[in-house]
Amino acid sequence: MTSCASVREELRAATRQTHQRLHRHPGLSAAARGAIGVDDYRQLLMRLYGFHLAFEDAHASAMQKLGFIASSRAELIALDLAALGIMRFDVFRLPRCAALREPSSEACALGALYVVEGSALGGVLIAEALAPVVGEARRFFLGGPSRPEVWPSLLARVETLAPGAQRASAIGAAIETFRIFEEWMFDWRAASSCLDRWRSAPAAKTKGDVPS
Repeated sequence: MTSCASVREELRAATRQTHQRLHRHPGLSAAARGAIGVDDYRQLLMRLYGFHLAFEDAHASAMQKLGFIASSRAELIALDLAALGIMRFDVFRLPRCAALREPSSEACALGALYVVEGSALGGVLIAEALAPVVGEARRFFLGGPSRPEVWPSLLARVETLAPGAQRASAIGAAIETFRIFEEWMFDWRAASSCLDRWRSAPAAKTKGDVPS
């Protein structure tokens, strides 16, 4: 990477391999194609919930200090799961990603946020593909009302990082966040003690559903 490269370019290059592997993740790739069943989609959302809730808890203070206000992606997942028949009580019992930690610096926070906020960019296309499968249960991929405003603000702040230690910290945090997410999503289909009850939950209504 040349010295004139933007910080965004450096972050993209450093995380490219993991990013490409995640494009091949069986659950995420099936969702992107609209080729995922409702049961698998529930399990995918359950796993995503455990990551995003833990991430938001760990980065809440940093987000506030940076002046970023964004709707909770974990809450959007909880609403999607409710649309798929999963009670809020059961959502609260889902395992959370314990590997996520509060960032040690602003640069580390920016690097981690680059990964998580960047992952939302393709959500609208995924939501369109999912419409015939899960109906209204696509809030997570559609994103909340404040999300489009966060990304440009985040990129502008990232570009203020000084060459050297600050940029290295941001890149290291981005790589680590991607690593944690990839490892967490590896067991996305892990069976739960409540899985049988969840399998019997009703599917979300699609636009083509007609009341009987």
